[in-house]
Amino acid sequence: MTESESFVEVESYKRAAKVENAVWNYKGLAIHAIPQIHEHAADIIRKTLKKGSRILDLASGSGAMCLRLQDIGMEPTGCDLVGENFRLHSKVPFSIVNLNEPLPAELHQKFDCVVALEIIEHLENPRHMLRQCFKALRPGGLLVLSTPNIEQPISLAQFVRSGQFRWFMPAHYKNDGHITPISLYVLDNALKEAGFAEAVFDSIIPVTFSGLSWWKMRLFALALRAAAGRRVHQGDIIICRALRPALN
Repeated sequence: MTESESFVEVESYKRAAKVENAVWNYKGLAIHAIPQIHEHAADIIRKTLKKGSRILDLASGSGAMCLRLQDIGMEPTGCDLVGENFRLHSKVPFSIVNLNEPLPAELHQKFDCVVALEIIEHLENPRHMLRQCFKALRPGGLLVLSTPNIEQPISLAQFVRSGQFRWFMPAHYKNDGHITPISLYVLDNALKEAGFAEAVFDSIIPVTFSGLSWWKMRLFALALRAAAGRRVHQGDIIICRALRPALN
């Protein structure tokens, strides 16, 4: 597949990167995700990896996550399809990469960690991206990935009403490029099929009832939440940690 044959929604993404003084930002660099996602991922990396670890940040956007990683003592490399969005060209190595395509060979087995925050839902083939993450990691390397949690109760209630999951409504498809919802079951199996081991899932960011104005649907979501209990991750965003197995 060539770049022209793959679907990537970039126009709204380009516009967002050019917003000065973005509300969601890190030291003035726009964050193309809920800031708590970047904060949580950085905390995982800080607690798991030693300083100086080499980290590939997929879909780097303005470079906000790369700068955050630098600030905790890591050595980030950025990559993105839209090179002009990136603001750290003089400070951080950067490659233009279409994640619907194979990663350049020079990025293979080079990194102690790959960060893939809020990107897998934008891609045509999630399994392809996970295989590329595996190739980029050194043996024993860590993948930190996030994606909207389509299985939390409000998302399920919205699906019953409209046939569309939370964060995957028509406006999200058209304006945000959220084209591929992925369940935990599918994600877990795709990680194993790509070669990863020891996948751990968590969820962050409490869910509000935004978008559920009808009281019957709100009540239904509450009933789903009570019925699911601890079997379902209740947060709005899934955070996954997975390891490329170390060499024996």
